Formats: sequence, structure tokens, C-alpha cells
Amino acid sequence: MNINIVKSNSMKKKTIVTMMFMLCLVAQQVAAAARFRIRVRGGGSDDVESGPLTWIIYGIAAIAVLGGLYIYMGQLKSLVLKIFGGLRMDDKTTLTKDQQRKMLLSSVSAAYDKVILNSLKTGMARTEREDYLKEHWGVGKHDEAVDALNELKAACTKNFIPHIGEAFKLKEQQPIDKYLNDTFVLDKDARACAKQIENAFKLMPKLVKLGIVKDETDLVRIGADGWGATRLAYIARLCAESKYINEEEMWQYVDAADEFAHQSLTSWEDYGKSYVIGYALWLGSGIQLKMQADVVKKLIENPKSPWHSFPFAK
Repeated sequence: MNINIVKSNSMKKKTIVTMMFMLCLVAQQVAAAARFRIRVRGGGSDDVESGPLTWIIYGIAAIAVLGGLYIYMGQLKSLVLKIFGGLRMDDKTTLTKDQQRKMLLSSVSAAYDKVILNSLKTGMARTEREDYLKEHWGVGKHDEAVDALNELKAACTKNFIPHIGEAFKLKEQQPIDKYLNDTFVLDKDARACAKQIENAFKLMPKLVKLGIVKDETDLVRIGADGWGATRLAYIARLCAESKYINEEEMWQYVDAADEFAHQSLTSWEDYGKSYVIGYALWLGSGIQLKMQADVVKKLIENPKSPWHSFPFAK
């Protein structure tokens, strides 16, 4: 399972396709009505004779559109927010300042999805949220939610950054392979670390260009703890909002994310950058990497960002 952060791409596609189909259907009906009216008029009949039937066709088309809009209003609203929305905050939240700070650990994913950053409720459409959890995380009930969240929590403890630092020093593939063989007992851990080392070397120029790190030393200093903490906090929020876990369980996972985030990080800026580093190490390159970096840049630089009004420190 992975976050994807590309979250809800499938939901957006479904919504867009549905709306396009509806619009095409309406256009077809309107065109047919127009042709019918022209044909009747051309035949010399009275205009009034075609009026009732034409308006019936218009009425059916309008009912179809309104019905479709009612059914898909939640998804349509989410899609509009994803395209045009900014950083969303709930001014009426009942959470304390410290609880809001903890919610902001999910900021990168929440801002990427254009949902609310500082409250228990994300504001994401129910069907979109539940489809996402099921499709990307296999979550549709309590036990599945707990399994997924425990897996995310365990992933936070797997830190290959020190080994990546050693690989940066060794440079060459042969000594790196020897280092991995001497360091890891389990082959699967060695392979996982080797993949991240490969991505680190390959994406270093991209990360520098995006302004995430200055050099290899900077990458090792910042690390990737923000990646794991963000995913854990965000998925816990979505599971709680979908009633797959209760609020007490959610806070347990969010508190765990809070602990992981503060093991090595001391600012929102480094927290956001560490998320992008983790994304690059785990998932590699692609357009999504730049999109994630753009979200982090907005959270760091936008004067209205809650990262400017809430402290990172506990």
C-alpha cells in the first residue's frame, strides 16, 4: 500500500467522465429538439404545434441534469476545490491549539487534496474518502483500518537515511553493495535500502532544483521522518472521519506521528522538506514529486499558511 498521494485520481476521473457524459447527453437532446423544431417549421406547420413537445424534451433534459448534479454534488464540490481551492482552515474548530498543531502534521497531504487542515473533519466527500481508503489502503472497516495504521506506524521506524549517508560517501556501486551485505541480516531490508539509495543518487539534482535540499549533506540532515508522520496522521484522520476508528484511537496514532516527527525535526520547513525527501526515496520521480514540492513551498511561503501561526515544537 502507498499513499499516493495521488490520491483520489480515480475518483476525479470517475466524476469528470460522468459529468462529461451528462453534458453530452443534454447537448444531444437539445440538438435533437432544435432539429425537430426546425423541421416542423420548415414544413409549414404552426410554430405552436412544436412548442409543447420541445419543452417536454427540455424538461426531461433539465431533470436529468439536476438529478445528476444532486447525486454527484459532493464529488463535484471536491473536484472544484482541488482545482481552485487554497489552504483550507476551519475557523470554528473546537480543537485546542495543541490539538490543531497535531492535525497540521497532515498538512502536506491535506493541502494537496484541498481539504481542511486543522480539524477532525477534512471536508472530503464521503464517497471519495471511502473509495480512496478502500482502493489505496484496503480499508473498509475497523480491523482493516487498524492493520493499515499499524503498518504505517511501523514504517515510521524504518529509517534508511544513515545508510544513504554512507552510500553518498562510498559513491561507487561495488563498495555500496558490500556495505549493504555487511549491514543487513534480511535480504528484503537490504533490497529496500538499496532502492532508496538508488533513488537518492538519481533524484539529488531534482531535489536541489526544487529547493528541497542544498546538497547530499543537507538531505541526510533533514531526513525523511516527515514522510512517515504525515501519512500516519492523515490516514488516521480519514479513518476516523469514516467511522472506521473512534476519536480516541485516532489520537493515539496522531500522537505517535507527533513523536516520530520530533525525533529529528525542529521546524515546519524541515518537516515539509523531509516529506518530499521521503516521497522521492519511496516512490521515485515523476510529475507528482514536483506537485508535492509545490504544496510544501506554499505551506512554507504563503503568509496565510497555518505553519506561520502554529509552532512546530510541542
